[in-house]
Amino acid sequence: MISKEDIQKLAELSRIKLTEAETESLQKDISNILDYVGQVSAIEGSADKNVPLNHNVMRDDVPYEEGSALKDARNAIVDAFPKKEKDYNSVRKIIQKDE
Repeated sequence: MISKEDIQKLAELSRIKLTEAETESLQKDISNILDYVGQVSAIEGSADKNVPLNHNVMRDDVPYEEGSALKDARNAIVDAFPKKEKDYNSVRKIIQKDE
């Protein structure tokens, strides 16, 4: 079981303040979680060896066709953007160096 001191150390590291009731509640909850993880870790099993590892689950990367819904949606977004450079939307720089 996790101790109250462990909970207080976690709260300190997380920079949160806990009441005594919250500390006790978290102690119980975290202990239950750790017990469950221990049970899951104790399960003996093996990986399914019938799963093909070289199967691509991603779609083919193909360009949009003219008149497709995705191409039309992309064009609507580009057309509605206030500042454009060719087919790219332009935004102001928001990253600055701290000096």
